[in-house]
Amino acid sequence: MVVKSNTEFVFEKMEELCSTLLKQKSYKLFREMIDQFNSDVEAVQQYEHFMEIHQHLYEKEQKDIELSKEEIEAYDQAERALYDYDVIRQYLYAQREFNQLHTIISQFFTKTLELNRLPSRSELKKAGCGSGH
Repeated sequence: MVVKSNTEFVFEKMEELCSTLLKQKSYKLFREMIDQFNSDVEAVQQYEHFMEIHQHLYEKEQKDIELSKEEIEAYDQAERALYDYDVIRQYLYAQREFNQLHTIISQFFTKTLELNRLPSRSELKKAGCGSGH
């Protein structure tokens, strides 16, 4: 006997969830932050430049190559500059919020399968670190 999941039901529920999310004021504000970033050429270039520095240093660390003091200082300065640029800072915030939402949905599903029941909020891992919104 072959048993298949009712994917139509899953799609309906996911559409319902995502529709609700799209209607939230916070979603609209986060989306605006991302759109504003994407339309700001200077912000995108600054962010991409930082990511190139980040990738280069990450690759050196993976090869056990010691980073110079100058490289670390340049990285720190480039990172601070991201947060000094309002458009980039808001973009990073919006991305973090969307990633946190994605993590919650994924964890809820995974924990449901693991427990064979709906998990309580306390059974879900806390996403991220820091201020914990």
